[in-house]
Amino acid sequence: MYEYENLRRITYGETGALFIPVCSKCGRFVKADDNMMFNVEDDFDRKKPNAFCTKDGRVSMPFEGFY
Repeated sequence: MYEYENLRRITYGETGALFIPVCSKCGRFVKADDNMMFNVEDDFDRKKPNAFCTKDGRVSMPFEGFY
């Protein structure tokens, strides 16, 4: 069974980049950034932090794909 099956998703950009709003380090829910920078090819820096965790600070949410 999929680990994050019934959780909400965060969507960014015109291509619909989907993220799961949990900390990639501790698994807690995070506060996602309001927006995200994309380059000309509608791609983004996958290692750049895009959320805030109360325990770990700035972290990257798990990327799920595009819709």
